[in-house]
Amino acid sequence: MAAPSGVKSIGQDGPLTLWQMIVVGLCILANVCDGLDTTSIAFAAPSLLRDWNIAPEAFGVVLSAAAVGMLIGAILIAPLADKVGRRTVIVAALTTSSICMFGLAFSQNLYQLMIFRFFVGMCVGALLPSLSIMVVEFSNEKRGNLFLALVHIGFALGAILGAAVGASLVQEYGWRAIFLTAAILTSVTAISCFAALPESVNFLLARQPANALERANKILGRFGLARLTELPPKPPAKVRRFSNVVAILSPDLLRATLLLWLASFSRFFISYFLTGWKPQVLVMAGFTDRNAIAVGMATSAAASVGVLCMGLFAAKIGASRATGLMFFICAAALLGFGFTEAPIPLVVLAAVCMFTIEAAFTGILITSTRFYSVENRSTGVGFTVGIGRIGAIVGPYVGGALIGMGLDRSSYFPVYASAAIIGAIAIVASMSRRPPEAREGQPVSAH
Repeated sequence: MAAPSGVKSIGQDGPLTLWQMIVVGLCILANVCDGLDTTSIAFAAPSLLRDWNIAPEAFGVVLSAAAVGMLIGAILIAPLADKVGRRTVIVAALTTSSICMFGLAFSQNLYQLMIFRFFVGMCVGALLPSLSIMVVEFSNEKRGNLFLALVHIGFALGAILGAAVGASLVQEYGWRAIFLTAAILTSVTAISCFAALPESVNFLLARQPANALERANKILGRFGLARLTELPPKPPAKVRRFSNVVAILSPDLLRATLLLWLASFSRFFISYFLTGWKPQVLVMAGFTDRNAIAVGMATSAAASVGVLCMGLFAAKIGASRATGLMFFICAAALLGFGFTEAPIPLVVLAAVCMFTIEAAFTGILITSTRFYSVENRSTGVGFTVGIGRIGAIVGPYVGGALIGMGLDRSSYFPVYASAAIIGAIAIVASMSRRPPEAREGQPVSAH
C-alpha cells in the first residue's frame, strides 16, 4: 500500500489541478463572506442608529458581542475540526452565519441584534483556523503560503464589498438590505462548500471516521493520485490525545505554544489599536477628518499587500523568520510615527505599520498551521488566534486610556513598539526548538 504522506501528497509540485483551485477558491470566498458579515454592521450603523434612536454607548454592546463570539469560536469551536473534520466545521459555520445574517436583516430590537452578532462572531472565529489548514493541506509549501495569504486578503475584500454594498443600497433600501445581501452571499458559499469542498485527507487517515477509506480514495482520485488499498494503522493513543488543549500544552509543545500565543497577542494588541485609533491620532496631528479617512483607506490597501507579500517572504526565508522581521520593522515604524510631525512621513509610516503588522499575522498563522501535527492542528491554530484576540480587547483600551491622559504620541507609541519587539522575539523563539511530535506531522519547514 502506498499511503500518501499527508500534506505533500495533495500539494503537487507540478501545475495546479482543477480541484486544488476549487479548494483555494472556496476558502477565499468563505473568508470574503467572513469580512462582509463582520464589517456589515459598521456600514449599517449610521442608518440603524437613526432609525431606532439608539445611543452609541448602547450600540457598543452589539459590536462587543461579535468580538466575544470570535474569541469563543476560535477557542471552543475551531478545535472541534480535529474531531469532526475541517469540512464539517467550515460548512456548519457558514450555514449558521448565513442564518444569523438573515436574522440581523429582520431584527426588531437591540437584543436580537446582539444575539445574532454574537453567533456571527463565533462562526467567524471558528472558520479562520479551518480555512487556513485546508489551504495548507491541499498545497505544497511554496504555494500554500501564497494561497494562505490570498485567503486572508479575502477578509479585506469582504470589507471592501461591504462598503460598496452599503454605499449603493443603504440610501434607497435601508440598512436591512446590507445584511440581506451578506446573508445571500454567505448562503451561496455554504451551499458551494457543501457540494464541492473535500475533507482533509490528513484528517481522514489520522481520525479514520466511518467510510474513511472510501472517502479518502474519492478525494485522491480527484487529484489523480494512487488510491489506497487499506487504511494505515491507527495512530497510537498518545498521538490521538493531540485533539484537545491538554495536548498542545504538553511538555513537548508547551514552550512553543505559549510563545505563539504571545506573538499572536502582540499582533492583535497593535493591530486593533491602529485600526481603532489611527484616524483620531491623525486628526490630533493636524489632519482633517476627510484626509484621515483617506489615509485609513490607503493603509488598508497597504495591509492587504502585506498579507500577500508574507506568502512570498515565508517561502523564501521561513515563516517565523519572516514574521519576526515584520514585527521588527513595525516596531521601527511605530517609533518613527510617535516622533514624526511632517504629514507625508506620517502617512508613509502609517502604511508601513499596517503593512508589517498584517503581514505578521499571516506569518503567525503559517507558522502555527505548519507547526502542529495533523491530530491537533485545529486546536493549536484555534487557540493561537483565540488567545491573540484578547490583545484586540486590551490594545484599543490601553490606547484610549493613554490618549485620555493627555499624553503625546511620543509617550504611547513606544508602548506599542515594545509590543512589536516582544512579538518578534516570541515568534522566532517559538520555532528555535521543535519537538519530534511536531516534526513527524510536518513534512515541511516553518522556520
